[in-house]
Amino acid sequence: MLVPVFSLQLNNKVFPRTVAVGKFNGKQSCLVGATAGNKVFIHSPRDINPQAQQLEGNISLLNVNQVITSLACGQLDEQLKKDLLVVGTSTNIVAYDIDRNVDIFFKE
Repeated sequence: MLVPVFSLQLNNKVFPRTVAVGKFNGKQSCLVGATAGNKVFIHSPRDINPQAQQLEGNISLLNVNQVITSLACGQLDEQLKKDLLVVGTSTNIVAYDIDRNVDIFFKE
């Protein structure tokens, strides 16, 4: 029998195929996903990003201002020792460092 590890109430619609898990500080896992409001939610159960718009609980939002078509997390540089968030829209790809709140890569 499957038992849920945690439950999360977002009160926003989450787009299909736009949910991922990453270790953006190199230690704790965070759940990210794209919402209907062209925003990326970040659920950090143990770590809160003070630079992002904070919702109740441990959920932060990043504004993308374009319709998000895909999300991915991964370590693009072995020296960083943490994951980056890659956001795809119909015209752009952005690699974003959530921990430092900066764009690493942008391609139109």
